[in-house]
This record gives sequence, C-alpha cells and structure tokens, in this order.
Amino acid sequence: MIPVSEAQKIVLEHSQLLPTERVPLSAAGGRVLRQDIRADMDMPPFDRARMDGYALRSADISEVPARLRLVGEVAAGAEFDGIVSAGEAVRIMTGAPVPPGADAVQKVEVTETDGHTVLIKEGVRPGQFITRRGAEAQRGQVLLHPGERITPAAVAVMATFGYAQVTVSRRPVVSVFSTGDELVDVDRIPSTAQIRNCNSYTIREYLSQLGAEGRDGGIIPDDEETTFQRIATALESSDALILSGGVSMGAYDWVKPALRRLGAKIHFERVRLHPGKPTVFATFQEKTIFALPGNPVSVMVTFLQFAFPGLNAMMGARDKFIPSLEATLEAEARHAPDRLSCLPGQLRIRDGRASVRPLKWGGSSDFIPLLHANALIIVPDGVPRIEAGQLCQTLLIPSQEVR
Repeated sequence: MIPVSEAQKIVLEHSQLLPTERVPLSAAGGRVLRQDIRADMDMPPFDRARMDGYALRSADISEVPARLRLVGEVAAGAEFDGIVSAGEAVRIMTGAPVPPGADAVQKVEVTETDGHTVLIKEGVRPGQFITRRGAEAQRGQVLLHPGERITPAAVAVMATFGYAQVTVSRRPVVSVFSTGDELVDVDRIPSTAQIRNCNSYTIREYLSQLGAEGRDGGIIPDDEETTFQRIATALESSDALILSGGVSMGAYDWVKPALRRLGAKIHFERVRLHPGKPTVFATFQEKTIFALPGNPVSVMVTFLQFAFPGLNAMMGARDKFIPSLEATLEAEARHAPDRLSCLPGQLRIRDGRASVRPLKWGGSSDFIPLLHANALIIVPDGVPRIEAGQLCQTLLIPSQEVR
C-alpha cells in the first residue's frame, strides 16, 4: 500500500493536459480558462456618479444650506455638453459621467428643487459619490488567469471587456462503468441477490459538476473477455475511464487482469485509505484509468481523492483538490490506525467558527448517511482517534451545503 499523498502525486504526474478550444462566452460557464483576460479599457471609462443627485463644485457648498442654479441634466449613457461653473449644478443619475468642472455629487435625498434651482442641505467633500476613471480596472490589466474556473462573476467581467469568445480547456470525455453480476439498472426490479447500480449515476453527477463529459458505459458483467473488450473499446473514444467494482482479490474481479492484458501501466493498486484501499490508477498511452472499489461510500471518497484532482489537472485547473477546512470535532472520531480515514461528517459554521460532527455509519456500503454529510473528516494515517474538542482537517463535499 502507498500513502494517499503519494498516490495523489502519481495521479497528477500522469494526468495529461488536454488541448484548448474556443467557445462562445454564453457556453463558457464552469469551464477552465486557458488565456489571460485583460481589460480593454479603463473601468469605469469616465468619472462615474454613484448616486442619483446633483453634480457640483464642493467649494460652492462649503456653507449649507446653499442654493445653486440648475444648468442641465445627465443620464446614464449620456454626456453633459458644457462645464459646471461656480454656483451651478447638474442633475445626474447613477452611472452617468460626471460633467467637467464638478468635483462631487450630492445625493438627491438631502436636496430640494423647484426645477430651476436646487437647495443643498448637506456639504460634500471633493470626490464624494464619484467613482474615478480606472478605479476598478485599468486598460491592459490582467483580471483573470489561465487555470481559473469560469464563474458567473468571471462571465460578467469577460462580457464587460468584450470577450465574445474565450479559450478554455476541452472537456474531458470520461466513460463510466460499474462492474458485477449483482448489479441491475435503476429501472429494473432486483432479485434477492441483486442491487441497483447507483455508482455510475453518482460518478457522472460529480463529473458534470466538474465540467467533464461523463458517458454511461453501463454495467460490465463478471466475465474476463467482456471486461477486456468493454475497456478496450471505451479507451478508443475517451480521455479517461472510471470503473467501480472488480478491483479486489476475488475470483470474479477482472478489471486488473483486463488492464494488464491491454498493456496499461498500473501505477498503484492499493492505497492506505479507509474506505478505498483497493483503488487502482493506470494509464494507457495518454489516457487515464481510475478503477475504484465497488461500495458506494468508497466510490465517493476515492473519486474525490484521486479522480477529482486528476481530471482537474487534465483541464489545467489551478485549484485541483476539493477545498479543505480546519474544524473543531464535536465528538470522538476513530478508525483503524493503519490507514488515513475519511469519515462522513456534518460541518457547521457558527460565529465564524467551524465545527464538525461525525455521522453514524456502518461502513463503506452504508451510503444513506451521505445524505446528511457535507464534509469528510480526515483521521490521519497512524492516528487511532481524534478526541472531541480537538481540531481536525475536513474535506468539503462538492454541492453539499455548509450551514
């Protein structure tokens, strides 16, 4: 067995960076950026009013109340044709350019007007309620870098600076299989000795959140030749394969023999991880293969520990691992000390402090507690238990809300 950290290092070293493609901005959300995004203009491109009110010279209202003559109006998207002189004011709307000569804006709430003059009831300092040109971004400034995930906020920035198309990583095409004669699909009624296949659906959901293209390869029966043929065929049209089940030492576990027959290089096949010891990582040419244990909790843990960073590396993502957070343990967490353990927990944040409660669960096949888990509690290799009240590391389960 090898440590989790060493296994993760091997995955990253052998996950080949995918090529780029150009996509419309409307299709860029969630993708991994592969170019610099620069401002093509100052933002704002002019001194901009932050309030509805009156643009004026602050020196004219050093004593208040003060009455000024109205000489015009400027709305957002328009410009004032003239200069604000002593004793004058211009009615201005939020977002409009501040007229030349004015050095402040007073909000409408502290004014009165008869349509010809305006009474200013409170003084202003120079620059008040004005956002200066270039205060938010300056022309040529790099605002987003390669490797960043494109969020809604990033889309707004790119739209603002004219990026109708952007360069992103191609989505990894990942074929997903579950193995085992005991499995039937979700639309079937299992016999006494069967269960429905949930792993493929779980994995494809995680792939969707990651921005990869998950393809359903179906269920592979416990047959050596079929296992070999299905893996070989899928590799022809995929960047990566993820299989669940068939990786232990049983008489019907055919995944590793199929990989060896194919000529794939198996980089590791046992990890000091609970749950998830019999995890296999292999490569074939430039393709990656993750063969995960068959129990549902093991699938989640091993996907997040290995496939998640590996696929992020293929897309060139800057942040490859799922976020982690240090939290206070609410109850004792224990495990077998010969492996790093990932235990389901419920993370809470109160008054800026994080705490996590271990959830009762019956092992790697007991996935119902995952409905309530938003974190994995990390009990390090060689540590038999962590006492209540101590700090522990937690991994945040993607899409599970922290309250």
